[in-house]
Amino acid sequence: MKKKISALLLAVIISLTGCSSVGLSVDNLMHPPKAVGDKAEIQSLVDTVAGEGHTLKYPQSGNFRSAITMKDIDSDSVEEAVAFYLPQGDIATVHILVMDSIDGKWQTVGDFKSQSTAVDSLNFCDLDGNGILEIATSWKTYDASVNQFSLYIYEENSIREILTEYTSTNVLSGDFTDEAGEELIMLSLFSEGKDAGAVLLDLNENKSELTSLGSAPLNPDVVSYAKLQVGSIFEGQTGAVIDGCTKSGEYNTQLLYFNTYYSSLERIAFTENVPYNQALRSYPVMSEDINNDGIIEVPAAFKLNIEKDRTDRDAAASIYWCQQTSSGTVLLISHKAASFAYGFTFDIPEKWEGNFTALTDYNNNEVTFYEWSKDKTGDALFTVKISDSDEALEGYKELTKTDSRTYSLKIYESDSSLILTQDEINDYFKLM
Repeated sequence: MKKKISALLLAVIISLTGCSSVGLSVDNLMHPPKAVGDKAEIQSLVDTVAGEGHTLKYPQSGNFRSAITMKDIDSDSVEEAVAFYLPQGDIATVHILVMDSIDGKWQTVGDFKSQSTAVDSLNFCDLDGNGILEIATSWKTYDASVNQFSLYIYEENSIREILTEYTSTNVLSGDFTDEAGEELIMLSLFSEGKDAGAVLLDLNENKSELTSLGSAPLNPDVVSYAKLQVGSIFEGQTGAVIDGCTKSGEYNTQLLYFNTYYSSLERIAFTENVPYNQALRSYPVMSEDINNDGIIEVPAAFKLNIEKDRTDRDAAASIYWCQQTSSGTVLLISHKAASFAYGFTFDIPEKWEGNFTALTDYNNNEVTFYEWSKDKTGDALFTVKISDSDEALEGYKELTKTDSRTYSLKIYESDSSLILTQDEINDYFKLM
C-alpha cells in the first residue's frame, strides 16, 4: 500500500540520507501549489491592482475570515470575489477590492480605500430585498470596541460606496421588521464617550443612506460578546440574541427585537427576581435552540446545592433553559444538571425538582447524584465514573464512550423515591 509522506518528513529524510541527487529541495517541497483557473486570474488581478509589495489583510471576526472571499453577490450563479489589501508603504489605508467575471474575464468593479489599518468583519446582506447582496464592512479603529462601517452596493457591473457615521462593536443582519429586505443591528459595548446600545438601520428608498428605525440601551457591564445570533426569539418574531461576558466574569443574555406595534427596537434583559429567569450565569453556556423547535432558548446556570463546610467535593451545575413568549412571560423548557469538567448533562425528572444535588470528586473522576434535604446530602442515587480505559470497571455498567473517555454507571440500593432505572438514566444522560 502506498503511503503519503509529508513534505517536512521527506525533507528530513533527504537531509539525513544526503540524497541530493533526487532533484528535490526543501524549498520545492514546502512551496504552496500555484493557483490555477479562476483563482489564478483573481490573484493576478489583485497583484496588478494592489501593486508590488502589497499585503493581503484578513477580517478579524465574523463568518468570512479570508483575505479573498468568494460570494455570488448579484445572483447570476457566478461568484464574485472580495479582497482586502494594504499597498506597499501605506500604514493606514486598507482597500476593499471587488472583482467580477464579465464576459469570461475577471475585472475590477470596485476599489475603495478606508482610513484603517485592519478589517474587523465582512458581511453580506440584502437590505432592499432585490436579491442582490450588499457588502457590509467594519473597519478597525484605535478603540477596540468602536469600528467604522461602510456599505457597498452592486449596480450594473460596478460598486457604489455608502459611507456612514455609524460606529459599532459588532454588526448583525436579518429580517427584523418582517418587511421586504433585511435590516442591520449595530451593537456597541460601553466605551469612553459612547454608551452601550443598539441601533436598527435600514437602507432608504433611493439607496443613498442608512436610516435609523430605533435604538435601545444595552447592559453597560458587558465588556465582550461571547456569542451573537439572529433567529426566532419567540413564535413569529426574529430577533438578536446577545450572550455577553460582564466585568465580573459572569455571562448574561439580552434579546433585541423590533416591536411593530410601537415601531421601536425593544430589549429583553431578564431582570425579574426568579432563579431560572435571570439568564445570569458563571458558566460559559450560551443560548441555543435546545429542543429543535426553531426558537432560541436562553440559559440560566447556577451551582447545585452543597454543604457550606464541605471541601472534598464540588457541586455540579444546574441549567434552566427558558423561552421568551410574545406576552412577555418566560417558559421553562428544560432543566438539566451539567458537568462541564466531564462534558455531560442530565435531564432532571419532575420528581427530582428541589430534591437533589450532584457532587464531583475530581480525585476519582466521579460525579455522584444525591438526595438533597434540609440543607444536606441524603442517599446516594447513582455515580457516573469517567475513565480513559476501555476495560470494564468492577461494579459499574457502561453508559457511553467517546474516542478518549468511557462513562460508566453505578446505581445504589436505596428506598428513595428518586431512584431511577438504568434505562431512565440512559435516556436522561447526554454528552455535550
